[in-house]
Amino acid sequence: MNMKLTILMKRAVAAACVGFFSFAMPVFADDEAAAPAEGGEEAKPESNADENAAPKEQKDDKFFFPLVRCDEVRDAAVEVLKPGAGSWELAVVKKFYPLGSAFRVTPAQNASPKVTVAFGPNSFITVTNAAEFATRPIAIGDEARFVELRSGFLLASLPRALKDGLFNIAAPYFVCSNLAGDSQIEYNKLADGDEAVVHVVTGSLAVKGSHFLIPRMGAANRVRIRTTKDELFSSIRGESGDCLVKLDQGLFSQKDYETGETKEIPKTLDFTLSPLCAIKIHRAISPVGGRRVVSMMTFAPNGEMKNRCAFAENRSNVNSGELVVTTTAIKDADRKASDREAEATESVDVAGGDESAKPAAGADDAKDESNQDEKKKDDSDDI
Repeated sequence: MNMKLTILMKRAVAAACVGFFSFAMPVFADDEAAAPAEGGEEAKPESNADENAAPKEQKDDKFFFPLVRCDEVRDAAVEVLKPGAGSWELAVVKKFYPLGSAFRVTPAQNASPKVTVAFGPNSFITVTNAAEFATRPIAIGDEARFVELRSGFLLASLPRALKDGLFNIAAPYFVCSNLAGDSQIEYNKLADGDEAVVHVVTGSLAVKGSHFLIPRMGAANRVRIRTTKDELFSSIRGESGDCLVKLDQGLFSQKDYETGETKEIPKTLDFTLSPLCAIKIHRAISPVGGRRVVSMMTFAPNGEMKNRCAFAENRSNVNSGELVVTTTAIKDADRKASDREAEATESVDVAGGDESAKPAAGADDAKDESNQDEKKKDDSDDI
């Protein structure tokens, strides 16, 4: 009997030990897995590795949708003209339209309209007034997007990491390229031509027009561009911030003295466009040959002309070069002339010494002649 009890007690103890180790092993295993490796960070479950991994860099082709989408319409009527269609139709919100479609926005009366067209997940064009713009069709595999602004005001909101050349907005007489970040472009038709205002809010863009190029406009830069209908006159005015403008100066002949070969090279003038500065470009059609002749002038904020040149397009032998000397150069020339005059006066004084205080040669003779004349006069009075 006692032997049986002993055996039963041994079995019970063995079962309890097995149960205890079975319970404890997972805990030890979890603690060991959670414990940091020597000299390393705490180990993480494999299931969370993909979730915590850094996002991959967005590819260029993922910046844009293959089509454009009418994303939002508020307090306005939006019409769309699809490529090949003969009439306009009302746009449908959240519907995609092919590239080459044109959009026309008509605000409701006494309302604050807002229309958004999406070119990609983070690429939008927003309209807040009456406007008309169109998208350009692209070739298969082309990643760039092109918008033609025909009238009104556009706000472009694009990724800051957008590469150069991927998004462009064109007006009839200039093109805004390399857009990134937020920019505002307003275009209005006037009786004698058109007027546009380009304003970079955050980000950057470039502006290219006939005979001028702004390589980069940064945050808070704003310029105003006016052009006549015949494109024979353009003016560019700075309104906010400073930006560099490259102005065409025509072709110049350059001779290589080693080979004796003469080449025609284009030349540009770099001008810093600040607020109240202006650039005026006059163009005329030559009666002989029909070539355009260009006269270009730049003006400082006080209205003073800084640069002037004239040239015929693609003709190096018809080029005036610089025609106006800057005010700084004139002041320097006046200062040098006054310095030379002062030096000449000092040299005369030094050469004369104390003799300068003496009467000049012949002064006594002149005095004697004067006394003789007075004596003759007295004698005549006596007669």
